[in-house]
Amino acid sequence: MPESFQQRKGSSSNAISDISSWNFDIDRFLNPLIPVPRWNLIPQPIAHFLGYRSRAPKPLGNVMVAFWSMVGAFVGVALVASVSKRVPSFEDRNAPAIIGSFGAAAVIEFCVVESPLAQPRNAFFSQLIACVVGVGISKLFALNPNAEHYIELGGALACGVTTALMVLTGTVHPPAGATALLAVTNEQTVGLGWFLFPVMILGITLMQSAALVVNNIQRRYPMYWWTSQPLSRAWDADVESDREKRTQTGSQYEESLTDLPRRLVVERGDIWVPNGVFVSAEERQVLDRISARL
Repeated sequence: MPESFQQRKGSSSNAISDISSWNFDIDRFLNPLIPVPRWNLIPQPIAHFLGYRSRAPKPLGNVMVAFWSMVGAFVGVALVASVSKRVPSFEDRNAPAIIGSFGAAAVIEFCVVESPLAQPRNAFFSQLIACVVGVGISKLFALNPNAEHYIELGGALACGVTTALMVLTGTVHPPAGATALLAVTNEQTVGLGWFLFPVMILGITLMQSAALVVNNIQRRYPMYWWTSQPLSRAWDADVESDREKRTQTGSQYEESLTDLPRRLVVERGDIWVPNGVFVSAEERQVLDRISARL
C-alpha cells in the first residue's frame, strides 16, 4: 500500500477520532456558580418534602409504585387543569386548560421518580427551551403566507432543535419535545404566542408542587435539584465544625444532596445510601444479601 495513502488513512482516522470525542459539558461552567444546599438548616419535616433523607427509603414493590403513580398523575394533571382553567388572563387568550405535554410529564414525574429525566432541573428548563424554540419557529413561519403548507416541517424542526438543546444543557425531558411540536402545529397553542411561557411556567410549578407532596409520602423526590454530581465549595470553619460534631456523635446526617464525601455504608441489618446516589431495586437486593452475610 503506498505510503501517501497510509498517511491519508491515518490522518482521516485521527480526524474521525477527534470528532467523535467532541463533548460539551455545561455543568463544568455552571456548577461552580451553584451553591450547595444546606438542608441541615431547614426543619426536618419541610426538608423531607424537598427530597432530603438522612437515610435512603426502602424500595417499594411495583404495586405500591403503580398506586402512587396513579394518585400522583391524577393529582398533578387535575391540579394543573383546574387552576389554569380559572386564570382570567388565560381565559381571555383562549388558552387550553392544560397543554397536552403535561400528560407525558405526569407519567415521568410520578412513575420514574429516580430517573434524571424526572428531576426538577430537567422538568423546568426543558420546557422553557421548548417554548423559546417552538414559539420562535412558529413566528418565523408566520412571516411567510405559504408556510402553513409546510407546518409539519416546522413542528419537526422545533422538536429536533429542542432535543439537541436539551442534550447540550443536560435537561433532557421528553414532554418538552411535545411542547415544542404543539407550539408550531396546534392552532390553539400557536395562538398563544409568547404567552405560552406563563402558561407553561404555571403548569410546571403546579406539577412539581404535587410531585413534592405525593412522591415523598413513601418514596423520595427529587433525587437532586440541580445535579447528582458533588457541588464544590470552600470548606469554612462552620462546615468543618459541623462535620466534626457529626463524627463525634456517630451521626451519618448529611446536610446536602450533593455534598462531599459520599459513602455507601453496608452494615449487618442496615444499609445507608447517600442522597444523589441511584440504587435500583436489583442493586438493593444485592446489598441486602451482602448485609445479611455480615
